[in-house]
Amino acid sequence: MADSGTPPPPEAISVKVRAVTKDPNHPDPEDAPDWVMGDDLVLEVNPQIRFQDLANKIKDIKDIPLSRMRFLLPPAREVKKEKWEKNLRQVGVYNNGTLKLEPTTPCCWQWEPIEYYWSQTISKLVEVIDPKEGTAYEDLVKAVPLPPPMRGVKLAAFMRKYPDIFHLETRTRSSDDIWVKINAEGELPTWV
Repeated sequence: MADSGTPPPPEAISVKVRAVTKDPNHPDPEDAPDWVMGDDLVLEVNPQIRFQDLANKIKDIKDIPLSRMRFLLPPAREVKKEKWEKNLRQVGVYNNGTLKLEPTTPCCWQWEPIEYYWSQTISKLVEVIDPKEGTAYEDLVKAVPLPPPMRGVKLAAFMRKYPDIFHLETRTRSSDDIWVKINAEGELPTWV
């Protein structure tokens, strides 16, 4: 059979999508560092597909409206909506490249389910709490900042959700005077 002259279909490329947002708790929101919202999403795609198709694929996987997505190519070049009709190579997306995805408004969507952030916070707390003596609540607040999706939640209230992990001893004269230990013996919360 004769060669028709058409090039073979291109190999699939691997694209890493990293969701970031500006930390709304930072004193200067314009100068806030990027906060990585969760694990990278790695997609195997045809380099000839339109950028719009890649955005739709992310929308289907993560349930994020297209109107709330802002894409950036390294170092900080935004992919404007008018370029979404071009294919990935024309836009500048290549194999093993990282594509940053930001919400159009900081924290207007979550990349991961809320349980993901709860689990991360619990892991960090367990690492920071002194296993023998415990740790003062004020020190934990400084050492383990809550992720932006958990803004508005007090750390003490969060830890009280997990009495099987954390033992809180609260001084009744001041609700901020709390001592936190890992609850290895199954103790009940204490107010003294």
